[in-house]
Amino acid sequence: MATLRYTASAENDLLEAWLSIAENNPAAADRVVEAIDQDAHLLIVQPLMGRERPELTDGLRSWPTSTRYILYYFADASGVVIARVLHHARDIRDVKAWPQGQETR
Repeated sequence: MATLRYTASAENDLLEAWLSIAENNPAAADRVVEAIDQDAHLLIVQPLMGRERPELTDGLRSWPTSTRYILYYFADASGVVIARVLHHARDIRDVKAWPQGQETR
């Protein structure tokens, strides 16, 4: 069975998103993080539906969520590894590392 895993960087991205939104509305922050996680689970069924991102690193794909955040992930034989969760307005060319391992959940 395919699994969904998050790197430590992706977990940190989710925490930062939650903290930013929760400053004004903790309930909204919960809803955004939950929506991102639900969208990430869709990738288990169709892991290759995201856009290939070879300009960033080999094997990386991206998938827009139903929120303002984009999932950056790797698909492998055991499932999907979410490498980063970044706001759509972020300049991703500034992201230096795209972690492929060290899953936290």
